[in-house]
Amino acid sequence: MKFLIIDSHKGSQTSIPQNLHWQNAKKIADLLGADLIWSYPTVNDNIKENYDVIIFNHASQYSYVDYLWLEKSPNAKIYHITNEYNLGEPRILWMAVKRAGRKYDVIANHPEKASKIVSKYVNNWNILNLNSIIFDPKIEYVLNSNKSGCVYYGSFRKERSIYFEKYLTKDIILSTHSKNVEKFRNAGALSDVVKRIDWAKSGIGEYRSSLYIEDTKTHTYYNYLANRFYEALNYGVTPIFANECRNTINLSGYSVPDDYIITDSLELRDKRFLNPLDEWYDMAESEKNNCLLDIVNIVSK
Repeated sequence: MKFLIIDSHKGSQTSIPQNLHWQNAKKIADLLGADLIWSYPTVNDNIKENYDVIIFNHASQYSYVDYLWLEKSPNAKIYHITNEYNLGEPRILWMAVKRAGRKYDVIANHPEKASKIVSKYVNNWNILNLNSIIFDPKIEYVLNSNKSGCVYYGSFRKERSIYFEKYLTKDIILSTHSKNVEKFRNAGALSDVVKRIDWAKSGIGEYRSSLYIEDTKTHTYYNYLANRFYEALNYGVTPIFANECRNTINLSGYSVPDDYIITDSLELRDKRFLNPLDEWYDMAESEKNNCLLDIVNIVSK
């Protein structure tokens, strides 16, 4: 079978993107022996045809990838891989739906009811633990014991804003883009702010622990443990969970002792020497391998 994966990441063709969605796409492409393209300026210079399967990874309304990639493979089965419930369809996939009446299958880590995707154009909705694909321990950081501080990182998400005043105190370091700082402050965050995480360098490897907060919507619609859980394991960083995440923890199947769960940031002072549990690593490796195998089986039918 001839596979094409279209990732939503925008960048150059020559540099290796640090975006985790692109990294997931690369792992899947390697397993399938698929062509992998993304939004780089020359992407449409050599449009190929007659793919059996076209897979969209993640979603963006801003992409250089031309609709002609789909038009030249009119009989290709289409899939959309997404682990963000608040994103809809990629732009050229939506064009295929509206112009040519093409339907597609979804591979997601959340239920259909939680998604912005228009379900009437979807043939099948497959739920897998896509977040686990990012699991890839960086041994030099896992074995490094010279770490300190607890970090919360990422862009501002309004679905978590009610917890920022509660947890983002001076006991937590906030790593985010400068454009997000005012939003966090307006939500009541008091944390000291540092530059956003540079995944091309040391990532979160300098920190002892990381704070795990989830969206309020995830309290109701199970979404597996988030990417940040697996990123913490990759760097030997201890995930410390907000108490509001207990339902997700229970559904995940991970054994998380109460010592790793906090009801306010002051409790971190008594948990600063906790380490990730060895059994979490074994389970994450199994989840990743099973997810990748399931993806291959689904798209190869």
